[in-house]
Formats: sequence, structure tokens, C-alpha cells
Amino acid sequence: MRIDSYVYKSRHGIFYFRWPLPTAAGQTSRATLRLSLGVRCPKQAGDLARYLASCGAMLKGREALGEMRYDELRSRVKEFYSSRLEQFKTRISESGPPSAMEEHRLTEARLAAESPPDIFWDWVAPDGTDAFLGRFCESSGFPVADAKAEPVLLLQEIKNAYLGLLQAREEYQASLSKYDFSETRHPANETSSAPLAPQKPSVPLQQAIDEYIAENRNANSWGVTTHDKKLAHLSTLVEVLNGDRQTRSISDQDVLDVKRVIAALPKNRQKMPATRGLSILDAIAVERTTKIDAVTLNGYLSTFHSFFDWVVKNKYANENLFKGMKVGTAASKKQPQRKPFKPDALKAMHIELTHNHMGMVKSESHKWATLIAMFTGARLNEICQLEIADVQQENGIWFFNMTDEGDNNKRLKTFASNRKVPIHSQLLEDGLLQYHKEMAQTKATRLFPDYSYEARGGYGRSLGRWFNDVFLVKQHMKTKELVFHSLRHTVVTRLAQAGVQEPIYQCIVGHERNGVTQQVYNREGFTLTQLKEAIELFSL
Repeated sequence: MRIDSYVYKSRHGIFYFRWPLPTAAGQTSRATLRLSLGVRCPKQAGDLARYLASCGAMLKGREALGEMRYDELRSRVKEFYSSRLEQFKTRISESGPPSAMEEHRLTEARLAAESPPDIFWDWVAPDGTDAFLGRFCESSGFPVADAKAEPVLLLQEIKNAYLGLLQAREEYQASLSKYDFSETRHPANETSSAPLAPQKPSVPLQQAIDEYIAENRNANSWGVTTHDKKLAHLSTLVEVLNGDRQTRSISDQDVLDVKRVIAALPKNRQKMPATRGLSILDAIAVERTTKIDAVTLNGYLSTFHSFFDWVVKNKYANENLFKGMKVGTAASKKQPQRKPFKPDALKAMHIELTHNHMGMVKSESHKWATLIAMFTGARLNEICQLEIADVQQENGIWFFNMTDEGDNNKRLKTFASNRKVPIHSQLLEDGLLQYHKEMAQTKATRLFPDYSYEARGGYGRSLGRWFNDVFLVKQHMKTKELVFHSLRHTVVTRLAQAGVQEPIYQCIVGHERNGVTQQVYNREGFTLTQLKEAIELFSL
């Protein structure tokens, strides 16, 4: 394997990796995957390229990506962006050419699409490519499993398709700047002999909703809270339109009626005694009730928009009539930014948790769960759902295995949340392993069995309320900016100040690592030893 044939240096001195992609049936030109290695050192570039080339060699000759062929992947991506092109044409037909601001955004998009992948994805997906692929799968109907199986190739095809979309939009706009006055024959009795394409039958609204909910449930696309909210919103839609209503028969006027009825809904309709149990129209008719605000209304309309996107993709309707139906909202007050705890405050909390001078710590769960948060930066629910089996040892290093395996109610926020977090030496000194041993001798499976599960808040509600409303208040530390989540901010801040590299502390706290180098080339992450050395740089 000649590695120099896969590596080249840009005029800026950055090394790039290129790899020939499989050729789909009927494709004449060969596509090439081009990725920035993000390094200027020839040795580092060679090491990264060898790893990538070995991965490419393993994949070479495979006809499937997960369960999907390469030509099918391209077809699905093209179908999605073709629909975006048609939406663009429809918008121009209705409203005219794009404004100067929209033209400026299109120019920026074109420049980004023609840039290397790392620049492009930083522009398109500032929250990371994992989050982007999640949204892409939800919007396009692309199977989540196939997206997870080959994210790099899918991202490359999306980038190529996006550039093609922008080029097609420019060509369409250019075609509108010309008029053709040549005569066109319109024979009076001439009719087209081409048969009409068969239209997929319509379905009842309730059936479409049931399929939509089931598909996303099976794909684990939503958390519990999102599932419940969307189900409630769509149940309200059925109340307004009737579940037997055929999806193709829903009109513009129906959509306007839905918007009008939802906007008139009383706030907390099913909780208020005056409206509880009433039909939607009877509830609206009740006088002197507070109506839902614009933010809540937009939440309903957003759910309806996403649902009808799915309806159109599944050929149950021709158009998403809920597009552009959101209402304007008043400027909201900026939410307070969470702040890290100062060193003196952190020391005071540690002393109180371990010595309980004020008698506030009445639960061993509260004590150890808070200490774990203090020395790991883990999220509230990640800690409270820990099982006894999640405290493990590997090569002499004790660590927390943050995973959603075990209890069916365990949840992780993102893919990056599934990780191993070394146990800080201060926790060992404070006696965490003794507590773990005592819990292992009980019949419990969870490390903190007195925390009960709630569908909306997981296992963390009890600890969060105690820490924010009791522990901080009695120590005179309570502010809008200081809450349980501030412990997470504290760990990130202290590790960064101690010189720990960003990808390492992102791995410790379960943040998605930024940049193509970390997301693509360092997919295995860091060793437990590396993470242990980093976390020990956090000190009181």
C-alpha cells in the first residue's frame, strides 16, 4: 500500500487524505472522498492516512453499507434534496426571486459547500455531525441504523448533494431571467397519450399518526418527553379534524382552522377544573381562561409540520400545508447562563458533604451522587441511574461505565454520552468503594435505589431539588446561575484551565468531540489511562 498516493498537501500546508469511492451501477466517473487530516506534520499525516487506508481496504469490495447498498444510499440522499429543490421552486413561484439577504446566504452556502469537509460541517452543523445526522434521518426518513453504520460516507454524499442542490437552484434562477417568445403549437384536439402515474391511496389521519409514532418509537428517535409531547399534540389534531379524515382531503382552510382552534386553547386545559374533560370546542368556549402563548402554539405547529413532512414522504399527501405556519413571538428574556463554582465554594460543599456539620445530608445517595458530580462533571440523570455493576475496574483503574444498558429506564442524552469515566482519587479517599461494597451486599441493582424513576425527569428529580433548594440555599450559595448543572461547568472549566486538551475533557463529560480529526480519525477515543491522568488534574 503506497501511502503517498492517498495523501497530498494543500497550499496552506494542511495534509489531506483522498480515497476512491465505490462506483455505482451506471456511474461513469469515479467519486473520491477527500478529508482534511488537520495536521501539518508529515509523520502525523502518514499515521492517520495508514489508519484510514486500512479501514478503506477492509470496506473495499463490500456491496452493502450496513443493510443499504451504495446506490440506494445515493438515491435516498438525492430524493431528499430533490424535494428541497422543488420547495425552492414553489417558493419562487409564489413570492418571487430571493431577497438580497437570501442571495447573500446562498453565496455563503456555496462557498461552504466548495470548502473542505471540516469547514463545511462547522458551517452546516455547529452542534456536531451526530446531531445533524439525527435531524437528517428524522426529516428524510433515512434509516438511523444505516446512518450509524457508515456516517463518514453518508456525510460525504450529503455534502456532494448539497452542492448539487445549490447549483441547480442557481441554474433555475438563471432560467427565469430569460423569456422565450417562440410560437408553441397547441392543437385543439391533441391530447397526451402518456398514462398518468398512479397515486398512492390516501389513509385516515389516525392511521397515519399511528404509523408515524410507531416508526419513531421503533427507531428510538425520541426520548420519553418528546414522545409524550408529540403524541399529545397529534391527539389534539385528531380532535380538530377527526381521525377518520383522509390525509389527501385536508385543505388549506382546514390548516387555518386548526391554527385558529389551537391558538384559542386554554392553558393547562386538562388540568384546570373548568376545562378538564371537556371537548376541545367546549373548552375553548369557557370564559375567563388564560390562552396558550405563542411559544406553545408554535410547538404544536412544529409537531404538525414534522408529521406532515413524514406524510408527504410516505406518499399519503402531495404537500405539507403546515409549512410556514408558525407565528411571531415576543423577544423573550435571556435565560441565565450557568456558572462554575468558585474554588472556596467547592471546598465548602465537599466539607459539608463528607462531614455533614449542618445536618443537611440525610441521605447517602445525596452525598455520593453529589460527590460523583463534583469530580466527574457527569449529568444529573447519568449519575442517578447508575447501577452497582456500572462501577468497574480495568487494568487497576476504577471507572464509571456510563451506559444505557441494564435498567430499561436508563437513558443517555447523545451517542457521546456512552463512555468510561475514571473515578477521581478523591472519591476513593472519601470512601466511595466502601459505599459500593455495602450496596453490592444488598439485593439492590442500582447504586442509588432510593431515587425513583419519572417519565419526564428520569431518576434525577429528587437529587436536583434537594441540591438546588436545600443544600445551596442553606450554604448561602444559591443564585440563578448556580445550580446542580454548575458542577458540570466547574469540571470542564477547571480541566481546561489545567491545560487538558479539549477532546479529552469532552470525552470525560460526554460532549461530542469537535472537528473531523476527532469525529472521524479518532473514533476509538482515548485510553482509560489518558482519561485518568486528565481527571486527576481537577483538584479542590
